[in-house]
Amino acid sequence: MSRPREPDHAALHLLREALDLDTDLERERLLAARCTDDPPLLERVRAMLQRIGGDDGPESPEDATDSLLDARLGAFRVAERIGRGGMGVVYRGEREGADFRQDVALKLIRRGFDFDDIRARFLRERRILARLSHPNLARFIDGGVAPDGRPWFALEFVRGEPVTRWCDARSLDLRARVKLFLDVCAAVQYAHAQLVVHRDLKPGNILVEADGHVRLLDFGIARLLGGEDAGAAPTTLGHRGVLTPEYAAPEQFGGETAGVATDVYALGVVLYELLVGVLPYELDRRDLAATEHTIRERPPQPPAQAIARGGHAASAARLAARSTHLRPWRNDVRGDLTRILDKALAKEPARRYTTVEAFAEDLSRWLAGAPVRASGTAFGYRLGKFVRRNRVAVAVALGLAVALLAATALALRSARNERLQREAAVAEAERANAVQQYLTLMFRNATQRQREGAVLTADEVLRQGADDIFEYFRDQPETGQATALMLSEIYAALGDADGGAPLLERLLKWPGVEARPDLQASARFGLATAEHHRGHDARARELLAAAQAYWNSRPERHRESLSRSRTLQARLERMQGDTDAAIATLDRGIRERRALHDGADGESAYALVTLSITLAQVGRIEEAFARAQESVAEYERLRQALSSEGLTALGNRAAIATMLNRDEEALADLRKVSATLRVYGDSEALAKADAQLGELLGKLARYDEAVPLLQGALAMAGKRSGERGRLAFGARQRLAQVLMDAGRPEEAEPLIDSLLAQAREAYGESNRDTGIGYRMRAQLRIAQRRLDDARVDLTAAEQVFTGLGAAGQRQIEKVAALRQSLDASTAR
Repeated sequence: MSRPREPDHAALHLLREALDLDTDLERERLLAARCTDDPPLLERVRAMLQRIGGDDGPESPEDATDSLLDARLGAFRVAERIGRGGMGVVYRGEREGADFRQDVALKLIRRGFDFDDIRARFLRERRILARLSHPNLARFIDGGVAPDGRPWFALEFVRGEPVTRWCDARSLDLRARVKLFLDVCAAVQYAHAQLVVHRDLKPGNILVEADGHVRLLDFGIARLLGGEDAGAAPTTLGHRGVLTPEYAAPEQFGGETAGVATDVYALGVVLYELLVGVLPYELDRRDLAATEHTIRERPPQPPAQAIARGGHAASAARLAARSTHLRPWRNDVRGDLTRILDKALAKEPARRYTTVEAFAEDLSRWLAGAPVRASGTAFGYRLGKFVRRNRVAVAVALGLAVALLAATALALRSARNERLQREAAVAEAERANAVQQYLTLMFRNATQRQREGAVLTADEVLRQGADDIFEYFRDQPETGQATALMLSEIYAALGDADGGAPLLERLLKWPGVEARPDLQASARFGLATAEHHRGHDARARELLAAAQAYWNSRPERHRESLSRSRTLQARLERMQGDTDAAIATLDRGIRERRALHDGADGESAYALVTLSITLAQVGRIEEAFARAQESVAEYERLRQALSSEGLTALGNRAAIATMLNRDEEALADLRKVSATLRVYGDSEALAKADAQLGELLGKLARYDEAVPLLQGALAMAGKRSGERGRLAFGARQRLAQVLMDAGRPEEAEPLIDSLLAQAREAYGESNRDTGIGYRMRAQLRIAQRRLDDARVDLTAAEQVFTGLGAAGQRQIEKVAALRQSLDASTAR
């Protein structure tokens, strides 16, 4: 069959726009508006419309005589025409067998449009669909060439409605719409993972079946990433890209390369329409130039304004379709949802979500009531950013204010007569005034340094404030000492146990502090926690013993402090290998806390975390998991599930779940922990969470994800707590193990050498970490076929773990498995 000559692209592009309209009247209006100064163009387009109108065009009276009806395309009989787009036509096809019948959607190029660029685009769509397989995509079935030479392909037949219409017909509320939209995101993210960008996402290409199953269609103008489109015909007509203007990203109008960010933008428009009922912009489709200007230059209309578009009746109808009223709808949409939309609809691709997965993650966080990662420009959000940037300083202010109020109330209750109450009130007022002046100075100094160009972190603000305490309160030692202790507790509350250690060291040397044994005991306990975190357990035990000795001198008075110290005591006992004592101490501490607080509190919940870890170490895994579950439940009851301690409990539950091979549950927990912590930037807690997540991904053999995550965790741990800190040690150990499992021993070797040397230097030959170092080096030697060296390391590891008793049992099992591997290698 001879190929028609190429028409001029301006006419073809205008023709496609006209065919996308539903009626002849709409098409005539479009042509009149676009061809005012070009009558020849108007005549060419009208002629093309007339030429195709009698075959597979819209509203054709000759449907019954369509030449393809009842014809066969491959194994399928063409049953009826069901739709058409600007350049393609779709039929329902039937395949019948002896005992089955199958309906398919058959797609062909529209008759008269078999031009080179259209044909190339159609064939590329067919190739793309053939490589995709996802529950939310219509399945590719077959393809071929029709008798008249047009290529065709068959897809799974989808009976559905456009997503916006489907949601409106069922009056879905906002949460249900967002949940459905997440299925759309999953399909697009899958396509991106296969290096396919859709480039024409819109409600008409997102169908929902009667049972609520989402199907993404029409990859007609999709492109392949990574250079796979090289040599393909461009998807442009004239000087503009083939696009649907209402859903096109700004860069598409300029003919720029469309990537992942282009689909993110289109998804943002679809989500906006699902939530609000209108598009983000008021557009006149008849004026493409004005539409382009609006989308490229004007910001999206705020949802709270857009809902009123068209007047009260239209607004009421949109709200009714979402099963809500104006006030609750505004409460739901404003804030985080609006910020999510703003990020997805940013004009510059670099400011949008980098992946559809990140977009979906923020929406999932909104559904869960968790903080989202999208940033905005509203005052409230700027205030939130200020609090996060200066969270230590703000926490200091709040902590000191609460502590001062508590101290004032205690002093007033303790005063035995009116005169003493007045004196106590005056003293507390003077102390509060002094602290207020100090806080004002701290913020003023930080603000001045920022004005001078310094980029301050929250840690730097607090560190500078801590340094200034000793000079500022030189003449008010009691107030200064109390303030220093509070600052150290704020460090601990923010998960930075090391940060407050220098402050506590100086506090214990402050002249006059020896006359305040209560303050000394609290400082020693805080410093013991920091020393344990650094791996200096011998000193931690000395400091804790001194603090507990003072509290035990009057146990009834110090019941709170004693019960709070049990968790650290148990951790130190566990590190010494005395797990029975650790379990008994934790049980005692939990009983004490519950008696003091008439039920659960944060300290007892955290003690449950430590108890579950200890039980796991002695092989009581089912008990450990039950305690881990209990700790998570307690944090949820306390409404602290997303606190640093609550997330620690979640991470601990995940760790124990992996021991029971409940890996998918663990993966969900760890992803939640990592995503929540990442909102607040780099931290020790995030480094630990990412290390855990990387370890599990390694166990699941997903090494491409695991290794970069662990490398990032190790770098973060080194910056936050030092290259030789316990946190970095753990991240290094996990990374080395994953590299070994991935068959990359040459990369693992320097990490293993480093962690073994560090463990021997810091803890000696009898420590669990040293034993792990020997075990890992033995595994490395087996991989390198250095079998004699491997035997020496395995023997050293066995000696360490045997000396730990029950706490070393799981490691002994790992050593035994390695010895079997060694024996097998020797036999070969």
